[in-house]
Amino acid sequence: MLQQGLKGQSWAEVSDWEIRQGGVSFTVDTARAWAQRYPKAAIYWIMGSDQWEALDSWKEPRELGRLLHFLVFPRPKNPTPRRGFRMSEIPLRLDISATVIRSRLKRGLSVEGLVLPGVEKTIRRSRLYR
Repeated sequence: MLQQGLKGQSWAEVSDWEIRQGGVSFTVDTARAWAQRYPKAAIYWIMGSDQWEALDSWKEPRELGRLLHFLVFPRPKNPTPRRGFRMSEIPLRLDISATVIRSRLKRGLSVEGLVLPGVEKTIRRSRLYR
Protein backbone atom coordinates (compact mmCIF):
# COMPACT_ATOMS: atom_id res chain seq x y z
CA MET A 1 0.00 0.00 0.00
CA LEU A 2 2.84 2.39 0.78
CA GLN A 3 4.42 1.69 -2.58
CA GLN A 4 1.14 2.59 -4.28
CA GLY A 5 0.57 5.63 -2.09
CA LEU A 6 4.07 7.01 -2.65
CA LYS A 7 4.42 6.10 -6.32
CA GLY A 8 6.30 8.88 -8.11
CA GLN A 9 7.48 10.52 -4.86
CA SER A 10 11.27 10.49 -5.23
CA TRP A 11 11.75 11.92 -1.71
CA ALA A 12 10.32 8.80 -0.05
CA GLU A 13 11.63 5.27 0.36
CA VAL A 14 9.43 2.32 1.27
CA SER A 15 11.12 -0.46 3.21
CA ASP A 16 10.03 -3.89 4.40
CA TRP A 17 12.72 -3.88 7.11
CA GLU A 18 10.20 -4.21 9.97
CA ILE A 19 8.42 -7.13 8.30
CA ARG A 20 11.69 -8.96 7.69
CA GLN A 21 12.64 -8.62 11.38
CA GLY A 22 9.66 -10.73 12.44
CA GLY A 23 7.88 -10.44 15.75
CA VAL A 24 6.82 -7.22 17.46
CA SER A 25 8.07 -4.05 15.81
CA PHE A 26 8.81 -0.86 17.74
CA THR A 27 9.39 2.48 16.04
CA VAL A 28 12.53 3.09 18.11
CA ASP A 29 14.12 -0.10 16.73
CA THR A 30 13.33 0.98 13.17
CA ALA A 31 14.67 4.47 13.82
CA ARG A 32 17.91 3.08 15.24
CA ALA A 33 18.37 0.77 12.27
CA TRP A 34 17.82 3.59 9.77
CA ALA A 35 20.11 5.96 11.69
CA GLN A 36 22.83 3.30 11.60
CA ARG A 37 22.24 2.54 7.92
CA TYR A 38 22.17 6.23 6.92
CA PRO A 39 24.27 8.05 9.56
CA LYS A 40 24.29 11.41 7.74
CA ALA A 41 20.62 11.43 6.72
CA ALA A 42 17.76 13.22 8.42
CA ILE A 43 15.07 10.64 9.17
CA TYR A 44 11.43 11.75 9.03
CA TRP A 45 8.47 9.94 10.59
CA ILE A 46 4.97 10.75 9.32
CA MET A 47 2.03 10.52 11.71
CA GLY A 48 -1.30 12.07 12.63
CA SER A 49 -1.62 14.50 15.52
CA ASP A 50 -3.54 11.85 17.46
CA GLN A 51 -0.38 9.71 17.60
CA TRP A 52 1.81 12.78 18.13
CA GLU A 53 -0.18 13.49 21.30
CA ALA A 54 0.24 9.84 22.41
CA LEU A 55 4.00 9.74 21.74
CA ASP A 56 4.89 9.64 25.45
CA SER A 57 3.30 6.18 25.61
CA TRP A 58 5.55 4.82 22.83
CA LYS A 59 8.66 2.80 23.63
CA GLU A 60 11.60 5.14 24.40
CA PRO A 61 10.03 8.43 23.26
CA ARG A 62 13.09 10.52 24.16
CA GLU A 63 15.27 8.34 21.93
CA LEU A 64 12.72 8.82 19.15
CA GLY A 65 13.04 12.57 19.69
CA ARG A 66 16.79 12.29 19.29
CA LEU A 67 16.64 10.17 16.13
CA LEU A 68 13.65 11.48 14.20
CA HIS A 69 12.09 14.59 12.77
CA PHE A 70 8.32 14.17 12.91
CA LEU A 71 6.01 15.27 10.11
CA VAL A 72 2.55 15.56 11.62
CA PHE A 73 -0.85 15.74 9.93
CA PRO A 74 -3.31 17.91 11.87
CA ARG A 75 -5.81 15.15 12.66
CA PRO A 76 -8.06 15.79 14.49
CA LYS A 77 -6.34 18.96 15.71
CA ASN A 78 -3.17 20.90 15.04
CA PRO A 79 -0.09 19.38 16.72
CA THR A 80 1.46 21.16 19.66
CA PRO A 81 5.27 21.55 19.66
CA ARG A 82 7.05 19.47 22.32
CA ARG A 83 10.34 20.12 24.03
CA GLY A 84 13.05 17.72 22.85
CA PHE A 85 11.27 16.83 19.59
CA ARG A 86 11.66 18.15 16.06
CA MET A 87 8.28 18.46 14.41
CA SER A 88 6.85 20.08 11.30
CA GLU A 89 3.14 20.25 10.64
CA ILE A 90 2.05 18.96 7.25
CA PRO A 91 -0.26 21.65 5.84
CA LEU A 92 -2.85 19.15 4.64
CA ARG A 93 -5.91 18.26 6.65
CA LEU A 94 -6.84 14.55 6.69
CA ASP A 95 -9.67 14.12 9.16
CA ILE A 96 -9.86 10.36 8.86
CA SER A 97 -7.68 7.77 10.53
CA ALA A 98 -6.46 4.38 9.34
CA THR A 99 -8.63 2.85 12.08
CA VAL A 100 -11.77 4.36 10.52
CA ILE A 101 -10.74 3.21 7.04
CA ARG A 102 -10.13 -0.37 8.26
CA SER A 103 -13.47 -0.33 10.08
CA ARG A 104 -15.30 0.80 6.92
CA LEU A 105 -13.64 -1.96 4.90
CA LYS A 106 -14.56 -4.62 7.49
CA ARG A 107 -18.18 -3.51 7.21
CA GLY A 108 -18.05 -3.61 3.41
CA LEU A 109 -18.36 0.17 3.04
CA SER A 110 -16.62 2.22 0.36
CA VAL A 111 -13.33 4.02 1.01
CA GLU A 112 -13.37 5.80 -2.34
CA GLY A 113 -11.94 9.28 -1.91
CA LEU A 114 -10.53 8.39 1.52
CA VAL A 115 -7.40 6.69 0.16
CA LEU A 116 -5.52 7.10 -3.10
CA PRO A 117 -6.91 5.04 -6.01
CA GLY A 118 -3.81 2.81 -6.18
CA VAL A 119 -4.06 2.10 -2.45
CA GLU A 120 -7.75 1.24 -2.74
CA LYS A 121 -6.99 -1.10 -5.65
CA THR A 122 -4.31 -2.89 -3.60
CA ILE A 123 -6.69 -3.26 -0.64
CA ARG A 124 -9.49 -4.65 -2.82
CA ARG A 125 -7.21 -6.97 -4.83
CA SER A 126 -5.60 -8.37 -1.67
CA ARG A 127 -8.94 -8.54 0.17
CA LEU A 128 -7.38 -6.78 3.17
CA TYR A 129 -9.32 -5.88 6.33
CA ARG A 130 -12.22 -8.23 5.68
